[in-house]
Amino acid sequence: MNYTMLQAIRLFTSKDKSENRTENNISTKIFINEKEIELKNNMFIEISETYSLNEDKKLTTKSLMLKYLESKLQNQEYFDTISTIDILLNSLSEEVNDESMLKIMFNGTNYKQLIKMLSPYYEDELQKDEFDLSRDELILFQLDLIEYISDHNSKYYNIFVFGKLDNLSNKILHKINAIEKIKLIIFTNCYNDLMDVQNTSLLQDKIIDFADMEQIYYDLSQKSLQTYTLQEVEQMTMDYLQQACTHKTHDIYQELDHFSIK
Repeated sequence: MNYTMLQAIRLFTSKDKSENRTENNISTKIFINEKEIELKNNMFIEISETYSLNEDKKLTTKSLMLKYLESKLQNQEYFDTISTIDILLNSLSEEVNDESMLKIMFNGTNYKQLIKMLSPYYEDELQKDEFDLSRDELILFQLDLIEYISDHNSKYYNIFVFGKLDNLSNKILHKINAIEKIKLIIFTNCYNDLMDVQNTSLLQDKIIDFADMEQIYYDLSQKSLQTYTLQEVEQMTMDYLQQACTHKTHDIYQELDHFSIK
């Protein structure tokens, strides 16, 4: 179910159409509070623990760095500098055109054209690439870019950040909780106490939404021979998540003893 839902989000953001989807009229729709949203009015950013700095710096259409630079260069504080660059380029064209039958002209300079001239790179005291950064550092770098984009967004109704992260460390969760103005859809195999359970769902045979604790209480009452209070069910739920969905460190030599031949 994790994979299917993640692929559905990717499909929603994709402009590619396969022959199979075209012939069978297969598509994805996303609703917020039962209202369908449109891709053109919403930004979707996929976050990944296999994120490649080397690939992202190529600034392709899905590049996170590209989205960041577009937000950055549209900031009013750079308008005078961009205007000056435009004046200098026009001055260069006049010099080149002087006493020449072949004339040139620049088609104006804006942030999109400037971005094509850029070669971004990561620097933290020294220039680094993805092989110099830890998994958490790569994720936190993505979140830093996303935070800037969300803080300076005036174009999109919503910014959705989605992806699969097998483990959420305290540093990552502190950063996630600090970013405002985004809607986060993260698929993970690990529970962390810093998670807001009200914003968490468990995907098993069906989707269990922890924001609707009353429904969990009702379902448990139908299946259990015992009677619990709502507060008890809430605590039992937390205990279950901590027990079943928290990564544990195993010692192979201690574990092997359980499989010893008697």
